[in-house]
Amino acid sequence: MAATMGVGSYATCSVAWKDAGGNIVKVDGPTDWKSSDTAICTATVASGNPLICNLYAPGKIGKVTVQATADADLGEGVQKVTSSLDVEVISGEAVGGEITFTQSSAQGNPPPSKTSAPPPRGR
Repeated sequence: MAATMGVGSYATCSVAWKDAGGNIVKVDGPTDWKSSDTAICTATVASGNPLICNLYAPGKIGKVTVQATADADLGEGVQKVTSSLDVEVISGEAVGGEITFTQSSAQGNPPPSKTSAPPPRGR
């Protein structure tokens, strides 16, 4: 599955750990979240619920993988289980503009020069 978000935006994702039959199951301890490139998208576990992750796209566009990892072994051992989501960060909405100033020679016809002409004669 893939997701798209704009630069400067926030998103939330969550994971539901499942067994081979598709049933939701518990894992041992909290779920860890990470992004493959934090310059493109950060991944921060939500306070109070490690199954939820807050994403933020700080400014660079590109593609990342957000990964959730947990311990599937509910006993003494550790059995790593991982789920991932591809996220593409695209340009956001315009929030301003940048004007470029370039000074160059006149283009087209130059403006008429101011010359002194004799005043018109009255009738």
